[in-house]
Amino acid sequence: MKKNYSINISAEFFWKILIPGIVLTIIIAGFLGILLIDKVIIPRIVHSDRNIISVPDIRDLHWEEARELLLKKGLRLRIGLRQYSDNVKRDYVISQQPLPNEKIKKGRLIIVTISKGPEIAKIPNVRGLAERKAVIELAKQGFIIGRKKRDYSDTLEKDLVIDVYPAPGAKISREMPVDLIISDGPKPTHAYVPNLIGESLIDAKKKIEENGLTVGRIEYKIIQLLRPARLFLNLFRRAVL
Repeated sequence: MKKNYSINISAEFFWKILIPGIVLTIIIAGFLGILLIDKVIIPRIVHSDRNIISVPDIRDLHWEEARELLLKKGLRLRIGLRQYSDNVKRDYVISQQPLPNEKIKKGRLIIVTISKGPEIAKIPNVRGLAERKAVIELAKQGFIIGRKKRDYSDTLEKDLVIDVYPAPGAKISREMPVDLIISDGPKPTHAYVPNLIGESLIDAKKKIEENGLTVGRIEYKIIQLLRPARLFLNLFRRAVL
């Protein structure tokens, strides 16, 4: 005579221990499977591909030189970050990802970090340069242009740099803006007074400043209407009343 055997499992054991254990086992098995495929199977398949190359070391190269080297290898360069460095010259590669000698496929992007040079730098002497050249020179050194102020100068032509602040030779952070004082040429001894009759106050002030003059005292007056206008108003009032 056959005997029937049964296993009695409590609901609490089933839901709190058995099911979580099965789920955890599946997760661990899945993770180990992915790891096996990524580290063992895929590398064997990939390394047999003729398009797999070794990443060249482009650190300490100028980023344009690094780009040309990568292009010859069938790779592309992308600038990820720019940061200050006391050890790597400005516009040179500090680090790269993927790292040198890693095996990757052609056409991949190499992400690089480019040096902005030391954060503390000396302000170049741009006095006497044209405004545009001074701005370019400061930008080459990594400085930020701040405010621009114009002033008269008896020695410098119009649009030449009179001075900078902080002064040339000062060592400052490249994050600190550099202000420029631009020449308006010699201060004029006389100026043409524009005709402002009939102009609005705003337009009149603008024309005065454009001619190198300053606005003086402003007086307000009530202008009486001409006689024909007064007669017309009187007739209008009578017609209304």
